[in-house]
Formats: sequence, C-alpha cells, structure tokens
Amino acid sequence: MAGVKTGRGAGQGRHWVKSTTWETLLDGDRRVCAACGTAVRSYRYRFHPPESPSFERCIGLAWCSGCRVYSGSMVHVSRGQVLVDALASLPWDRRERVERSETKLVGYLDEWLGSEEAPPAP
Repeated sequence: MAGVKTGRGAGQGRHWVKSTTWETLLDGDRRVCAACGTAVRSYRYRFHPPESPSFERCIGLAWCSGCRVYSGSMVHVSRGQVLVDALASLPWDRRERVERSETKLVGYLDEWLGSEEAPPAP
C-alpha cells in the first residue's frame, strides 16, 4: 500500500485515510486488502431524491477495517434497486453529523457492519 498512511496505532485512536491508490485482491467471491488481507467492506447510498434525473447516480464507499483506509466514487444503481439505509435508526442530529463527514460516515458504517443490527451480506 505505497504512499498510504494507515493511522497512529491500534484501536479507536486511528484515523480513517482516503486513498486513490488503495489496492485490493480477489479472494474467491470477495475482495481483500492487498496490504493486510482483511475483507473489504462496502456500502452504497443514494444522494439524489427519487424525482431527480440523477437518482441512479449513487455514492459507493469501500474500506479496509484493518488498515483504516477507504475510497469513494460515484456508482450507478438502477432506479428499482432498494438500498439499505444504515443511518435510518439514528436520531436526526446524529445522522446529520455523520452525513457531513465522509470519515465519520465510514467509521460509523464500519461499526454498524460489525454489529448485529446490520443486514446479512447478500
């Protein structure tokens, strides 16, 4: 993982770092981080309202919990596909804080996907 800082030690004190050079490898039917072998987690969400012509343009995030590195991009999700709203159970003020910061969002999603609240992987 050349050129990517992965934080300051173990645990919660480590910061999430966005990278455009982050590498993953295919391991059977899943992707793993090339640097540490941790399974890559991902999440897609809609940014535009249903009435918008851009409704199918969504944001996709992928990250490594081990290295605390992530990437994000615009992705296409068909209009008919329903996406899980990982922030649905949050109080409005907390949801707004999480949505304002990409690193807070990735941190929240990482915790959420590791909890029992998250839906099973497809």
